[in-house]
Amino acid sequence: MCSIFAYKGYRDAAPLIVKALSRMEYRGYDSVGIATYDKTIMVKKGVGNVSYVNSRLNLDRLHGRVGIGHTRWATHGAVSDTNAHPHLSCNGRIAVVHNGIVENYATLRHKLASEGHVFSSDTDSEVIAHLLEDALTKPYSYDKMLGKLLNILNGSYSFVALINDGMLVGARYHEPLIIGLTNPSKDGNNNNGDDCIYADECFIASDVLAFIEYTDKAVFLADGESFLVNYADTKQRVMVKILDRDGNATNKEITQIAWEFADVDKGRFAHYTLKEIHEQSYTIDRAFNASSDRLRELINVLINADRIIVTGSGSSYHAALIAKHLFSKLCMLSCDAIVASEFIYSIDAYAYANNVSKPLLIAISQSGETADVLNAVRIARGKNFKIASIVNAPLSTLARASDTYLSINAGPEIGVAATKSFTAQMALLYRISIEVAKDKGMSPPALDIGSSNLYVERILGAEAYISDVAESIKNVNSIYIIAKGIHHAIALEGALKLKELAYVHAEGIHAGELKHGPLALIDGKSIVIALNPMDDTYGEMLTSIHEAKARGACIIGVSDSRCSMYDFTLAIPRVDRLLYPLYEVIPLQLLAYHMALKRNCNPDYPRNIAKSVTVK
Repeated sequence: MCSIFAYKGYRDAAPLIVKALSRMEYRGYDSVGIATYDKTIMVKKGVGNVSYVNSRLNLDRLHGRVGIGHTRWATHGAVSDTNAHPHLSCNGRIAVVHNGIVENYATLRHKLASEGHVFSSDTDSEVIAHLLEDALTKPYSYDKMLGKLLNILNGSYSFVALINDGMLVGARYHEPLIIGLTNPSKDGNNNNGDDCIYADECFIASDVLAFIEYTDKAVFLADGESFLVNYADTKQRVMVKILDRDGNATNKEITQIAWEFADVDKGRFAHYTLKEIHEQSYTIDRAFNASSDRLRELINVLINADRIIVTGSGSSYHAALIAKHLFSKLCMLSCDAIVASEFIYSIDAYAYANNVSKPLLIAISQSGETADVLNAVRIARGKNFKIASIVNAPLSTLARASDTYLSINAGPEIGVAATKSFTAQMALLYRISIEVAKDKGMSPPALDIGSSNLYVERILGAEAYISDVAESIKNVNSIYIIAKGIHHAIALEGALKLKELAYVHAEGIHAGELKHGPLALIDGKSIVIALNPMDDTYGEMLTSIHEAKARGACIIGVSDSRCSMYDFTLAIPRVDRLLYPLYEVIPLQLLAYHMALKRNCNPDYPRNIAKSVTVK
């Protein structure tokens, strides 16, 4: 959930670190800090986002050509200056930034304190600085020191430590950490043929977005691997040594990253979230037209599976619910959707069911780094499931852990709330369902995804009206979104957007269940949003709308048809009945965004949550 960035090279480190942390702020923004080395380690840190803390403390003016930085999403310890990273060892010779959770930190902390170490924070992260300090007093090489440290730490983590001689060391286990390199080569100036990688500069980050401006060459660390970064003998180049869990040097491939850096800019939009909502005019079509080779591979896996589970977290779980409906409706495939954090409690019934020999898990994740999803994959792998994934980051941990994967190709999504990635996931699921149906000799409908840009633009054209609706309901305490059938997944997604962005209590409810309890909550102060397109759910939805209207509720209809019971109508285009979910979510995204503005909330960085949830 936190972001890590480190640099060693020929430029001043601090300005690069501050810029990189700003790009990764979606991962956490409770507090910010950096440490640089210039004859000694200097640390500045404080509570707030990157821009605020930098303006107050002048982070970018620290001297030195090597440094580390961090933005925090609090898990252990309050949001405070002392709990902000980097954390120092007792002697001040080691500074550490960490992402993840050290599960055995209490035991380690007690042991270290009994040996004389003094702690200054309430975090689990600080134990790493003291463990390194303790290890450096032993007759170990750096290589062996890191190997021993990894055998002590339990949990999921990635960390980078700055040593008082300018060296960077670090490791990852179940948390992302990528090394970017400018002009890398496998041999140093002496052509010594060692296992080190030499480069002009080294960037270490939680996300490639942090350094893609400077290089598209990267090394992806595997779980349990660590690294040492120092200047080569000539000090004109940086030397990177990658180690396995036992501290032995390992030869890593250098990967070229394909990513559109230009997409990171907000352009003419006030917020990333709004920009990404508008980008759906082309991202839906792009996702639908996925790579044919990879698509064919995933379709073959799907058709051959005798048990299918789809999993995800947050918006990606709602996409999993859409997959369940589409697979059933279009290609007669039975599957279950399980939220990733609950996967461990359900898996045995599926893994050991009679006559199941080819179980398949489809894991959906925008970042490909979501801890709950990766944990579900590890569990399923242990039960002999084949793994397919749908991601937005083809080089992510999830993609690399899968037997096959497809990319939604939506480009970077910086806003914390999923918008374009969710509709891109849906578009790709429509494509998969259609192709599977064709392979099974069925006749799926010819869905007109090619016109998605026109339909999306039509919805976006009503943004001013949706902003007025947001103004009318901005002071409401609760919103209920009712729907039937496949639309219930969109009701859940719309409710999530309202909670995330506008801090409004919202619920997605099966419309038919209103009379079985939730109707007790409906009165003259209630807002009820009804997802009511002209499909086979329309007639029964009117009955539920009548029930809410009779109790005095304000009704907001999301529909392609006007109705006298609606106090407001968020219009969607008339499309093929199966495609309504793809478009009815967009006015809900806009409504949540504009309610956030009306309620003085920052839609890009909602309180208490981060985009890439890399802790369980």
